[in-house]
Amino acid sequence: MLTFAAPSAPATQAEAPCPGLAAGGPPATYWPCELLNAFALKMAASGHCVNMSMMLGHRPYALEQLALARGAADGELHHLAAQLQAYFDSPWPG
Repeated sequence: MLTFAAPSAPATQAEAPCPGLAAGGPPATYWPCELLNAFALKMAASGHCVNMSMMLGHRPYALEQLALARGAADGELHHLAAQLQAYFDSPWPG
């Protein structure tokens, strides 16, 4: 016999968080997937491929990509990088 869990409403794109990297420790906050996806698409439009798994799991890689974005001649890309950078600059609550 199969047992089913109670149905629940599926998470929307805006509600589905992507794990981010907090400064000084393990992931403590989450990047909104929509923001991270927008960043990756803008970077691709600028000719830079961004590995999403590396952005989420390798702090030095993510910081390098954010620095690269800040050096690009695209104001919207600068804004996205600044929003993502805030997740690294906030202190880890541990």
